[in-house]
Amino acid sequence: MAPSTPPGARASPLAAFLAAAALALAGLAFHLSPWGVRASHALLDAGFGVLRVLGPAAAPDDIVIVGLDDAAVVAPGVDPVGPALRKLPEVLARIARGGPRAIVLHAPLPRGSLDAAVPGLDDALATALAVAQAAAPLAIGITVDARGEVVPIHEPLLRGVDPRAFAFSLLPRDEDGVVRQAVLALPTQQGRWPTSAGWLCEVLGGRCEEGLIDYALGPPYRHMSSRRLLDIKSDEALARIFRGNLVFVAPVAGPADRVPQPLSLAGWEPPYPEPAAVLAHAQTARTLLHGRPIRETPLPVMLLVIAAAALVALVRAPVAPAAGALAGAGGVAAALLALGSGWYAPPAAALATVLVAVLASRVLGRSRRAA
Repeated sequence: MAPSTPPGARASPLAAFLAAAALALAGLAFHLSPWGVRASHALLDAGFGVLRVLGPAAAPDDIVIVGLDDAAVVAPGVDPVGPALRKLPEVLARIARGGPRAIVLHAPLPRGSLDAAVPGLDDALATALAVAQAAAPLAIGITVDARGEVVPIHEPLLRGVDPRAFAFSLLPRDEDGVVRQAVLALPTQQGRWPTSAGWLCEVLGGRCEEGLIDYALGPPYRHMSSRRLLDIKSDEALARIFRGNLVFVAPVAGPADRVPQPLSLAGWEPPYPEPAAVLAHAQTARTLLHGRPIRETPLPVMLLVIAAAALVALVRAPVAPAAGALAGAGGVAAALLALGSGWYAPPAAALATVLVAVLASRVLGRSRRAA
């Protein structure tokens, strides 16, 4: 009669390799699943934070954000125009006097005339838009309504504006609502229309590729309130702030003006989970003009990485935890190095595969028990 298999004997090499192959396939399925994507995105956001702590990648501090918020905001029934639009003509005039490299206006321009509430405001705003465009390339943000149609702007305000100056102020979000994608244009019934960052890239000659926004690039952003700007009178002072810089003009404080981002790059306030939306536009522009959108690692490469993680299941049970810890730490370090080099290697599936492979090593009985 053949001897029975000892209780502590190893599983056969074929069984171990089949288990590792099954783990690799399961890891690939997790990598492609919504859960894997979400987990990798969370790790990606943490990776941007780590890279910024270690030292952000160098980029010029050449973007200034002018906030249109005002502490004296009143109800629309009291003031249907609002202080932001009342101040906008002079804000644009001051920025133009400073000699910026480009201006991006994300203020919600009205659909109808403002003259009934503030006589002469239509003409003042139209003149200011023309002056701003004469001083530097000007992009005027447009958006869509609930039906997906472009929200119109009162035409007399645009009489001196180049029709090519319009760009979408919409921000595409990932499944979890966070803004991570650098998008150059969005589809419309008239074809693809540029986003504000895509418009800047085309006009100013950047690296116009789509990918992920590099949130580890460059310093935090400077902010100047419209109230403070209007206190500056001399052209010399305006030039020190705006000369040669990109200027984003947008509201920054309202709940509707904020979106979730991997981290906050606001240099004027504590970090919030939902920073000002204009920061995502600015960081996209910085990525296109001074860096390169981060590319995702091709699927065949990720399959190899996941398969390598599954090989931990072949290690003897006593050393499997140490091997798994070493593989996991190496994977995290490699993912950070790749991210710093412009590649996004989604790490969640590989890390999960390592963890399950350590458990599988015990199940497979890779160690011999003492007789």
